[in-house]
Amino acid sequence: MALVGIAWFTFYGELTDTNKTIFYLILGTYAVHLLVFYAAVKEKFDIKLAYLSAIFYDLILIPLMIQHTGEYNSSFYLMYYLTISVAAYVLSFWFATTIALVATVSYMAIIFGEIYVERIFDIAMRLGFIWAYYLAISYASDHLRKNEKRLLKLFDTLNLRTSELEKSQAQLHTIYENSRALASLLDSESVVREVMRIMGEVLGYDSAAIIFRDRSGKLYFRARSADGENSHHPRPCPVEGTELVTKIIELGEPACLKNIYSRFDYKPLSAQSRSLMLVPLASHGITMGVLVAEAVDENRFHDKDIQMLTIVARSAALALENAELHRRTEELTVNDELTETFNYRYFVQKLQEEKRRAVRYNLPLSLIMVDIDWFKKLNDSYGHEVGNLVLKRLSDIIKKCIRDVDVFCRYGGEEFVIILPQTPQVEATQIAERIRGQIEKTKIDAAKAGQLKVTVSVGVTSFPENGKSQDDLLAVADQALYRAKGEGRNLVCII
Repeated sequence: MALVGIAWFTFYGELTDTNKTIFYLILGTYAVHLLVFYAAVKEKFDIKLAYLSAIFYDLILIPLMIQHTGEYNSSFYLMYYLTISVAAYVLSFWFATTIALVATVSYMAIIFGEIYVERIFDIAMRLGFIWAYYLAISYASDHLRKNEKRLLKLFDTLNLRTSELEKSQAQLHTIYENSRALASLLDSESVVREVMRIMGEVLGYDSAAIIFRDRSGKLYFRARSADGENSHHPRPCPVEGTELVTKIIELGEPACLKNIYSRFDYKPLSAQSRSLMLVPLASHGITMGVLVAEAVDENRFHDKDIQMLTIVARSAALALENAELHRRTEELTVNDELTETFNYRYFVQKLQEEKRRAVRYNLPLSLIMVDIDWFKKLNDSYGHEVGNLVLKRLSDIIKKCIRDVDVFCRYGGEEFVIILPQTPQVEATQIAERIRGQIEKTKIDAAKAGQLKVTVSVGVTSFPENGKSQDDLLAVADQALYRAKGEGRNLVCII
């Protein structure tokens, strides 16, 4: 409005003394308003205050311009449209209505002396258009503000979802990396510890546990973490409050509970826990247990949490299965499958270790060799199936006759060998005689062959009593065994 007034005075107005005063006043105030808007743009204060000052300025300037440019005949009343549109957009409805009312009253006051009957319609049209224009702009600006709020809310929601998605993707990547690390672990204890670390450090569960079910159907904690205490030692689950876990294992489906405070079919790891998530540990259709996650807040877990823990559960189940297969493979490499004793490969390795220890620390070391008498004849008479039964039964008898520290191995065929660390010849002879006597008086149930009586020949040697080098220990024990066979069998011979 000020700029229009300056232009009018410059090109059309007569610069009388009064007009000069008004002109310079408008020019000065216009310069001040330019500075005000510049400061608002530079964020010195809210720009709405600059618009508000401009509205009040126009409410003073427009009537002044109308008065000096023809009053009723002045076209400057049209500038009210601009002022009212700004007020309708910037100010609240009632504040803007007050501005429109002030504009109407001020205009009527200026042209009051020139109101005639024939001009009433024209004046009413002018004022009517001002109010119609104001109401239209007010409605449009209110609609725009509401749409703007909805749009801002939508953007906030979108930003929140984007942030959650980025967080979930980062967490998912971390879980995949940690789950891949499980595949490289070859013992179950390491797998259990890594799974507990993932649930605690990566997924951030307040309480967590791994529950397994043994062959008899009983549940036990393989590991658990609650109330700041961590345990990786197996311990039985309480009899009461495990119905829900049993159900999850049987169904093989995960479960997510919003509040477990009043449930009787589950006993929480922590008294403060409210939310619960159970995900089965399953591999190749077999469920071996469940992963348990608890939180102190209600409704803490959702579908994405189940998806995250399911990834961990699948990787953990495969890793545990691989660890079990690795253990069995290792056992097969050192164990004899038929007699469940150590095999020849393990015997050679263990004998070398014990011989080095005996020499280094000046300790005694004994060796017992056992051979079944007439075993070839037994096989020819009753078949290899009966022969295998005899081998298995004799190994069970020998195991009961030796000590836990002794190393019992199948040497080959019908021969067995026992390493006795830190054992002098006297004690080794007593053990050998106990083995021979126990086998002699035991009848072996050989199925279709009936009750069989079997005897064994036993050779014993000890270092350093035999005076031989420790490298010759096995050869000397073999000589003692053949002497027992040569002297009539069912004997213990010592060299």
